[in-house]
Amino acid sequence: MSTESSTGTPGRVRPLRLLVALALSLVVISASNYLLTVIGTAIFSAPDDFCAFQLRYSVPMTLEWVALATIVWGVLVHYTTRPAWWFYQVTRVFVVVAWAASLFTLATWRSVLGVVTLDIMVVVGATVTYLALTRIAPTNQLATA
Repeated sequence: MSTESSTGTPGRVRPLRLLVALALSLVVISASNYLLTVIGTAIFSAPDDFCAFQLRYSVPMTLEWVALATIVWGVLVHYTTRPAWWFYQVTRVFVVVAWAASLFTLATWRSVLGVVTLDIMVVVGATVTYLALTRIAPTNQLATA
């Protein structure tokens, strides 16, 4: 199953597949965040009050970022000839920006291992979202006249 359009024309995404990819991303990321929170607090002795480890903060933030990524995927599929490549680049930028924010978190005297756990959460979330959208909701080529 190819995620790239071989004719060089932009394509489209099936809405149902897009919703399935969105839902699967949210479930897998939320489960992995919960597991990483348990690991972060138990094994790494990260503080419990770290807001990234509290579900009331992490779940809405995950929903917002995955929904935004889904919209970006739909736009890239519609307007570019290589949506998977562009989406990969966008995902890389997101991870770098999130890591830069982690440096700020370290500057506020947060636990180093807690921030490392947060960075792992970011990488897992970005990877899951990228794979779900590019594999479950691949592009359909538009018919060229």
